[in-house]
Amino acid sequence: MAHLKRVEAPLRYLTKSLVKKALSCPRKLVYATNPDTYPQKYDLVADPMRQHLSTEGERFGDYCKDLFPLGIEIGKDTSFERHSNAPMSEADLIDETKRLLMGEEPIVLFEGAVHHGLLFARPDVLVKTIDTDNNQTEIKIIEVKSKSWDSRHTVESKMLTLKNSIRSTFLPYIQDVAFQTLVLRRAFPDFRISSWLMMPDRAKKLKDNLDKEGMAQSIDDSVASLVNVDDLVDKVLTGKVSYPGTKKSLNFTKAVSNWSEIINKERSELESTFSSPIGSQCISCEYRLNDANNKGKALSGFDACWREATGIKQEDMGENRFVADIYSSTKRTLAKLLNENKYTFADLTAKDFGLNEDGAPLGDKKNKVYSEDTINNSQRQWFQVKSVQQQRTSSESSHYIMKKGLESEMDKWQYPLHLIDFETISPALPYFSGMSPYDVVCFQFSHHILDQNHDGTVHVRHESEFIHTTPGECSNGPFLKALSNALGCVVSDGGTVFRWSSHETTVLKTILSSPEFSDSLSQQEVESLSALLPEGSHPMVDLCDVARDYFYVDGSGGSSSIKRLLRPTMNASAELKSFYGTPNYNSNNFQNLQWYQLDELGNVMDPYDILSRLDTDKDRSAIAVGGAAAAAYHTLQTNSDMSEQDRSYIHSSLLRYCELDTLSMAMFVQAWQAFA
Repeated sequence: MAHLKRVEAPLRYLTKSLVKKALSCPRKLVYATNPDTYPQKYDLVADPMRQHLSTEGERFGDYCKDLFPLGIEIGKDTSFERHSNAPMSEADLIDETKRLLMGEEPIVLFEGAVHHGLLFARPDVLVKTIDTDNNQTEIKIIEVKSKSWDSRHTVESKMLTLKNSIRSTFLPYIQDVAFQTLVLRRAFPDFRISSWLMMPDRAKKLKDNLDKEGMAQSIDDSVASLVNVDDLVDKVLTGKVSYPGTKKSLNFTKAVSNWSEIINKERSELESTFSSPIGSQCISCEYRLNDANNKGKALSGFDACWREATGIKQEDMGENRFVADIYSSTKRTLAKLLNENKYTFADLTAKDFGLNEDGAPLGDKKNKVYSEDTINNSQRQWFQVKSVQQQRTSSESSHYIMKKGLESEMDKWQYPLHLIDFETISPALPYFSGMSPYDVVCFQFSHHILDQNHDGTVHVRHESEFIHTTPGECSNGPFLKALSNALGCVVSDGGTVFRWSSHETTVLKTILSSPEFSDSLSQQEVESLSALLPEGSHPMVDLCDVARDYFYVDGSGGSSSIKRLLRPTMNASAELKSFYGTPNYNSNNFQNLQWYQLDELGNVMDPYDILSRLDTDKDRSAIAVGGAAAAAYHTLQTNSDMSEQDRSYIHSSLLRYCELDTLSMAMFVQAWQAFA
């Protein structure tokens, strides 16, 4: 073999992750290449859901690696040859990968390092095969993604639109593997390079015939599928790509080449090269820091962009809310406001939302989708803006109730009111045999009852709960049985069942339709649960819809999620202050708890913050958000080394969290009844 010339690392490589950021907004290349100055908000404040999804991806990735038992991990399995425990440099990784790929034998590499010029890729899996008959060497690039796939459909039907463009749900994954394909083709021009995605396949089920390590022996026996995407990769590489700040589309390959050269400039030159193309992409910007997560000398990339684009002074940045914060704003609406040089809430009037100052539509009502009984999206946006404007001159918060519509809705409700919340998880890699990727597992519910006393007042009690976290045992069957025991009385005795959003309905319908879980129920139990579905005799009422249609409160940002609404609602409700302002809440999980509390500054505390403070163990984090609940269940299923003490702590924390969810629902009903 010819002597391999050692690769000297350039100042900075363009990688797959940098390309992904540039496609969402090229300005992010400034921030991503200066992470100490411009950190991502996720680096400063933990996001349990994001962490859980990352863990899920890693778990599926490890599973897929085990499907290649002869695979070699670059930088780990190869480091022993260097007789050193020190981490391998980029140049070492590149040299080692090239040496192995240029060998005469077929080989499988994990995390191989390949570069060409300023481009650098580390594909999840590289499979080198040799066709001796045709004297052809092929390298398969396999990008492992936890994106749901269904092999009962074709690539064209799942990944392409009717206009033959790549669907937005798959485009980022195709662009990822396209970039890696570009690098490999240039680095190994004499080899055939093919492009593949490896994804969890909904058409497959986890089998019992697993090896002693609990892993499938082959791809065919696994719940993963290999999908060839050569045609789609070529479509990306030869096609046009548009991104914020571009006046015309560029060829993908040309854009990549441009970015690879630009990122090696000094930061000041980088900033001048990439202007600040503010727009809808700013809504979810990961470089936006606020007072809660801005630590030390870290700078907010979002602030830098908006300061440069609008001329707002740095000292005024914290005082302003920007049009990117408008609830449920569309790309077109945001572009229109920016074109009119309207950047902050202070620049806006009711007319910008097609409304007068009172929130009624301008012009001819007959030509507008408008109801005097419900809050439409434009009104919700204006209420949000108006509340921020008023906060500049008044410390009082306000709320908006569509009384007529709300009263009409509440008149349909029949006591007792049952409030239900499910905790579920849909893992990419199933926990239990016989299940497919992303099949739902229902491991917990909480059930409150709000009932009326003889004198017209109400009382609230935590009526029942269910939790099943035993490792290796699917809880769906016991879940249905317990839910029937909790709510079966509604059909015979009356009452109304409430949920928050469509999740509970979707989950219940899914597992009821699976004989594997519903066969353990009696016909009466099946009928009692089926009655709660939309087509049933006692369909669950969606309180999220009620909140969205009839209620707005300052501080919610226009959102109708429980977590965003609860604290502002408690702040606005005298009823909740009176009812929960003393330490009189008791259940199996709480004793003498006061849910309405003020912090040291005199502000109403979020009950979920109160919940997190109940756990005084500094070595453990309390479960206070949905992502943390799913992550906790995952830990209970996969961590066989966990102590019984730790399991008990997680079990108790899950019970408290889910109970607060249904108690919060009761609080909203109480507040609305008082407001109306």
